[in-house]
Amino acid sequence: MAADAAGLCEETMLELLAPAGSMEAVIAAVQNGADTVCMAERLTAPGSRERSFDRDAMSQSIRYCRVRGCKAAVSISALCTDDDMDKALDLALFAAGEGADALIVRDMGFIDLLRRALPDMPLWGDVRLGVTSREGAATAAALGLSRVFLAPELTMEQIASIAKTCPIQTGVYVHGPVCVAHSGQCYIGALAHEHKSDSCMQCAMPCRGRFSLGGRMDEHPMAMADVYLMEHLEALETMGVACATIEGRGRGPEYVAYTTRLYAHAIREKVLPTEEEKHDLLYAFSAAGLSDGYYTGEAGPGMFASPPPADRVPSRFYSELRKSYMSGELRRVPVKFYAVLKQGQPAVFAAEDDRGHRAAVRGYEPIDLGRQGVSDARIREILYRTGGTPFNCVHVSCAIDPNLDYPDEAVEEARRELLSQIADKTRAPRPVAHGQLPPKPEGREPAGPPRLIIQVTHAEQLTADLAALGPDLLYVPAEILAAGSGALTHFLDRGVQIVAALPRVISEAESPVLRELLAALRSRGVTQALINNLGLLPAVRQAGMELRGDLGLNVSNSWALKFLSRGGFKSVTASAELTAKQIAGLSKSVDTEMVVYGRLPVMVTEHCIIRNSAGRCSCATPTSMSDAFGSVYPVEKEFGCRNTVYDARKTFLADHPETYTGAGLWGLRLLFTTESPRECVQVTRRYKGESDYLPTNASRGAYQKGAL
Repeated sequence: MAADAAGLCEETMLELLAPAGSMEAVIAAVQNGADTVCMAERLTAPGSRERSFDRDAMSQSIRYCRVRGCKAAVSISALCTDDDMDKALDLALFAAGEGADALIVRDMGFIDLLRRALPDMPLWGDVRLGVTSREGAATAAALGLSRVFLAPELTMEQIASIAKTCPIQTGVYVHGPVCVAHSGQCYIGALAHEHKSDSCMQCAMPCRGRFSLGGRMDEHPMAMADVYLMEHLEALETMGVACATIEGRGRGPEYVAYTTRLYAHAIREKVLPTEEEKHDLLYAFSAAGLSDGYYTGEAGPGMFASPPPADRVPSRFYSELRKSYMSGELRRVPVKFYAVLKQGQPAVFAAEDDRGHRAAVRGYEPIDLGRQGVSDARIREILYRTGGTPFNCVHVSCAIDPNLDYPDEAVEEARRELLSQIADKTRAPRPVAHGQLPPKPEGREPAGPPRLIIQVTHAEQLTADLAALGPDLLYVPAEILAAGSGALTHFLDRGVQIVAALPRVISEAESPVLRELLAALRSRGVTQALINNLGLLPAVRQAGMELRGDLGLNVSNSWALKFLSRGGFKSVTASAELTAKQIAGLSKSVDTEMVVYGRLPVMVTEHCIIRNSAGRCSCATPTSMSDAFGSVYPVEKEFGCRNTVYDARKTFLADHPETYTGAGLWGLRLLFTTESPRECVQVTRRYKGESDYLPTNASRGAYQKGAL
């Protein structure tokens, strides 16, 4: 199946996927040339910026698409808690039963469950899986996905490398809003703004607000321009990319109509927009500007929002757009007609579309005039009249005895009935195969009290005093371990297990560097690695190292824990977007840890934020940014001159140990980022019950209210 998918990717035209947040947007997408329409039903409470469907509207929309030869994909890409899993599965079964062509998913536990519940349903990996390399794409294929949407941060060379070798189809975002954070690695909404999380499609987008960098208030230093890859569609098709995706389910049907029309025309006719069309696209729907910076490898300040244009498109522009998709039909379903008029027999008319749906009707017995009667040409002329329907007549075959007469009205009635029958057949969903649903995984109690885990960010935090406090495990950035540090001896002498904390993001171009890094670590005796992305699995396994799962895996349910347990993980970190009660309720089929202290990462971005603002890189110097409310977010250098932005507040639970005691946890992690060596010791002593130290600017993170 994987080979077939890869071959299909090379042989067919680039598929265009359009977003839809309403039934009107579905119509706009279909009537303007979309090959696939993506829709969603929100599983969580109201408040999402993305529009969503109720069941009736989704059913109507799927059937509307089916009749018109357009695929319908249903997005269920939010993370699932244990309580959400039944609702998510019910939606998946409903969508499959209504005839959806694919489900777009992201949660690894849910994906594993769907592979059993709906074994024949195509599953497409959401962009939030964060696939940035060939290894990541191969892992997506191993999950059972038939298509994966690549991270938008990739360059054309990286996309080509993945698409040409990928065992499954690949999709690329070609137009629409994009976040400054790496997909699937943004928690700023959950941890820093009203507990509305991108993980459940409810991000309030605080990153697009005003921030102060270097002592001055920039306008919107993290608000990015829309992706615009119109001029690169032919190149993507040549690379073997299967699907070009327009993003923007939260935008109106007029946006869907116009962007879909332009991209459909560019893909099928190889014609780029005129200057006037591009002007309308920019001024009507992309006030923040347009950019292809990631694709061309020119990521930088030019990718960020420009001032809103003063020139506005007149209101009649939107009115004309609505008329264009509400007053007609885009005829694109090929259909063939057959007419048989034989003397002494009822007339027979038949039709067949390109999907194999057939219809037939019997009519009047033709009248023998004894002279020239109805001609083949007249019958063909009438049957070719399919205007106002989704069908396009491509061929008519006639078998007519001479001298027979047959009324035009009867031929027209036969044509209408045939098309109605075919529409009914295509509208009806196909049977769906249901597999055996597994029960909720069983958990296990950890042996002994929770292990104390310390994670450091800087080498100077590795001190003899910290080692003397006897942590069980020590998580250290891989680069620090590879460089070597004499301070590690203090921990090794006490039998502390050293674990290499790998970079949160590794691009295709950086994969060889990662493998060299892992080889160096293995030669130094490091046998375990902490990972945030499943795309790192092949490299870690090839290095002969054991796996531990970090926050970036977004583990939020018992099924995900079970999946990673089967994958050989020694331990997994529960999502920091869960409540402490939800974490306690997880069935822990693998050793499970919880970050109980520290500045949690709220964002990983491909950009050097400070360089974009100040014009120079100062990654080696501790820096921060402030929002309009005075909250200060530390910014740390990430592998590859990326940035990790940390929460303005420190999650601190030692004053409420009931939050994590008795929760069945194998490990409790203290995450040190900006803390001085002395503060690292003070915090550790507090969690060991040896002091009453209380850090400043502390909170309980999302553990109290939750974000999922």
